[in-house]
Amino acid sequence: MRRRAVPMKVQRDAALDLCAELMRKLGMIPVEVETVEWQLDHNPALALRPIDPVTGEHQPHQHSRKHLVWMTKAAHREKTTGRRGTSDLSLRDGDQGKIAKVDRLQEQQAEFRERLLAKGEPRDQPERSEKRSTKWPKRPFSKKENRRV
Repeated sequence: MRRRAVPMKVQRDAALDLCAELMRKLGMIPVEVETVEWQLDHNPALALRPIDPVTGEHQPHQHSRKHLVWMTKAAHREKTTGRRGTSDLSLRDGDQGKIAKVDRLQEQQAEFRERLLAKGEPRDQPERSEKRSTKWPKRPFSKKENRRV
């Protein structure tokens, strides 16, 4: 499915919601703010959302205001790609790593289903007897003449 651009009205409304939330938390508005590049982030990532088979739309919708978050460009890059260079497990926390993992798991599950279908119906196995009569091997006690003193 092709990724559609987020309409400007939805971007504006998501930004206003975020500003209102931050204002409530801080109780003030900063007077001077450095110019920072902002990007709109889908949370959760679009590739991790299920798609409705009837409509072909993401669930929740890709333009849902509750799932759009304004982030600085650096924070958005880190969320998307992970902590590159700062950790041996750099891709673990990024959306790209999570998407790759979901793809791998879906491939493995599809292969597993194919193997199960290739096997066909399970064969009837003969019933085992309920009681097994296995005895432990017996060892005779040592005789008095063979004992060490």
